[in-house]
Amino acid sequence: MSEGFRYLDHVTDALIEAYGSTFDEAFENSARGLVSTMFDLSNISPNLEVKIEARGHDLYSLFYDWLEKVMLVILTEKIILSYFKVKISSTEKIGDHCTYFLSCTARGEHLDLEKHNFKIEIKAVTYHEMQIKQEKEKNIVITRFLLDL
Repeated sequence: MSEGFRYLDHVTDALIEAYGSTFDEAFENSARGLVSTMFDLSNISPNLEVKIEARGHDLYSLFYDWLEKVMLVILTEKIILSYFKVKISSTEKIGDHCTYFLSCTARGEHLDLEKHNFKIEIKAVTYHEMQIKQEKEKNIVITRFLLDL
């Protein structure tokens, strides 16, 4: 678990739990867990910089959009990422409405299937079994998400 995430037992899909001392760090480690499901992170040279933005009407929709955007960089730009620096912010809450924004500077390199040891294809990020919880007394934020393989 020194990587900031771990794989939990699941029969058919990838169930990942990530953590950090802040929401930003937990989201960073969630992205690392997603990429690590598909590729060997240790073989990625972070020599390309990519900007990623996500938004949501709550933390769950922000988290989903964030993971989807990481997947899109891999699938459309053919860049695999190993470093993420996330900053989450929100608009002023008006009634029950609040919009969350995520900006990220990520680093990685162009995809090379032989060098990066492709493991498995991810079909989709899902809301199923998604959790985001903050344990203030332990100073930890934990995310959990399921990847459809």
